[in-house]
Amino acid sequence: MDVKSVLFLLLVAVALSQAQKQCCFPDQYEAIDGQITGLVQSGQGTVQLASAQIAFDYTNRRLGEIVTVQGSMYQEVFDYNKGVLYVINLTMKTCQKVPLPTMQMQHCVPSNATYVGSFYAGDHKLNADTFSYSINEGSAVGNVTLSVSKDNCIPFSQTFVGSSGGNQMLTVAGFVNYTPGIQDPSKYFTIPNYCPAFLTPEPKEGLGPAFTMKFPL
Repeated sequence: MDVKSVLFLLLVAVALSQAQKQCCFPDQYEAIDGQITGLVQSGQGTVQLASAQIAFDYTNRRLGEIVTVQGSMYQEVFDYNKGVLYVINLTMKTCQKVPLPTMQMQHCVPSNATYVGSFYAGDHKLNADTFSYSINEGSAVGNVTLSVSKDNCIPFSQTFVGSSGGNQMLTVAGFVNYTPGIQDPSKYFTIPNYCPAFLTPEPKEGLGPAFTMKFPL
């Protein structure tokens, strides 16, 4: 076998290895997402802590979140069938309905993502793969680092470095308490009757950059 043939086989092996690193998230699951976001607004640095119960529902092309942030509770419903996002302040009983920047719901690690490497947590109890990729979606522009469990592509952590709405920001998120399926879809996806039928150009209130940037980025 000549050198060219050997090099070709090596390239094929590398390509197949990278293809095997691609993965898709479970179709339906619940988890808890904890986030810390540092951002700069008007020259001032701030930190925002938030936690959310999330329901990822690729089967019905929707994502629901019950969010606690800055002493208030919110519900967010990303409806990819209709291309809209509901931002519901459950504390104040107010609701906004804004257009989503895309109707494509991300289900897999992007095909253009770069495989960074693997790691394990604890005494080899969790093995995970890490990927990085850039995004330019709506007001969010930057780079994402995403880690998922090696065997079943369950989200483990996500980091975003870039800007949202013109504000420089860094968001670090971790995912725990994964359960397959969605036990009570109405908890996440029922829209209150006080939500408007019309679209709002942009949120006049809401969660700030942390949770308007949903999982997965």
